[in-house]
Amino acid sequence: MASTPALIHRTALVLALAVGLACASNKAPAPVGSASDPQAGAPADPGTPAGATADPDAQAQKSAKGGLRRHAESGVEGMIIGTVVGGQVFGQYGAAVGAALFGLYGLVTGDVPFETGRGAPGTANGRRGPSPDAALDREIEAEIGRQDALEDEIESELKRQEQLLASINKQQEINESVKREQQARPAAGASSDPLAAPHAPYERKLPDSIFDTQRRKEGKQEQLVKTLDADRDDRPEIEMVFDARSGELQTRSDDTDYDGVLDTVNRYEGGVIAERIEDTDHDGRPDRWTTFENEIGSRVEVDRNSDGAPDAFYGYEEGTLRFEEHDTNQDGKIDRRVEFKERRRVVEIEDRDHNGQMDFWTFYNADEVPIRTERDADQDGKPDVWEFYEGNDPARVVLVRKQEDLNADGKVDVTSYYEKGKLARKEVSNPELLLQ
Repeated sequence: MASTPALIHRTALVLALAVGLACASNKAPAPVGSASDPQAGAPADPGTPAGATADPDAQAQKSAKGGLRRHAESGVEGMIIGTVVGGQVFGQYGAAVGAALFGLYGLVTGDVPFETGRGAPGTANGRRGPSPDAALDREIEAEIGRQDALEDEIESELKRQEQLLASINKQQEINESVKREQQARPAAGASSDPLAAPHAPYERKLPDSIFDTQRRKEGKQEQLVKTLDADRDDRPEIEMVFDARSGELQTRSDDTDYDGVLDTVNRYEGGVIAERIEDTDHDGRPDRWTTFENEIGSRVEVDRNSDGAPDAFYGYEEGTLRFEEHDTNQDGKIDRRVEFKERRRVVEIEDRDHNGQMDFWTFYNADEVPIRTERDADQDGKPDVWEFYEGNDPARVVLVRKQEDLNADGKVDVTSYYEKGKLARKEVSNPELLLQ
């Protein structure tokens, strides 16, 4: 057994060796990328995307967990090495002392004594560097980032599909509404009765959700405009204009033949239709104007030759035709008027020489067969020739009597009688008138 001085000397040697190793291992590593680092300029972690910055708190927590585990493992390995070294040098008491010293060394430094050749855990070539746990954590974080990006992309696609589905549903709603309207809508103003007054046009009730809405200024008035473009060709089929303040409907325009041009305009007063303007021949100019009273037509004007000016006029009373007037030669003057009573034609008045003055009257019976005509031959504004007809067919009536006022005194001067359309006899009140 060694002497006491020798034992003390050996113990001091072991302690000096342990302290030296501890000091060498605790030396601070050179900063990554510094001049003393052989790998300066190299990326710290190939698993970390360029430009990405990790959360410092998260990195600190992960590094702390990895460091504790490494220190614990190094402490266990140090105890084993210390037991072997101490036992060989000092015997059984030396084994205990060596285990305690080397275990404490490993626990404090996180390194295993005498492993400088391959480097301690968490080092590269004997220098401390990123631990495998930190690299794994960064890889996990990168994968989580990719998953988040994928989730964002999926969410964006779902929103796009929702918008597309909403657009499809809106288009289906429009198509169904238009289809219902076409099935239910009668022709505006049309009737099988030619003497019936036109009724207010049918207007389909459509949900507000299918309209595009905007505000605009018309002079000093602010308007709310709703448009429906069912086929999405940027040319609306319906345009409704409201007073923005009162919400009252002012006009509604429709594309009745779906050619992209608004060809009918309804004008409203107090929320009730007052006038309808139509372009029936679709030449871009209105050619039919209908005035309404209590949603029943009271007057219709028609441009039959498409010159922009009405030349036929129809007046209605109590829902039935009362008169019609025509400008047959388009000179801007009425030259034919037909009057009705109890839904039957009673008289037709004409300006046959187109001098602006009516000069010919035709009267009809209850069956609308002409029975008498009156003519202003001297253009004094009063009839002076009267002809009487008989027959049941309006196209085959025959003249039976003719009366004339030759001196414009309002009295009949000559009466002629006809049989089967031929003159049979003549009566003259004053023969001298025949000589004039």
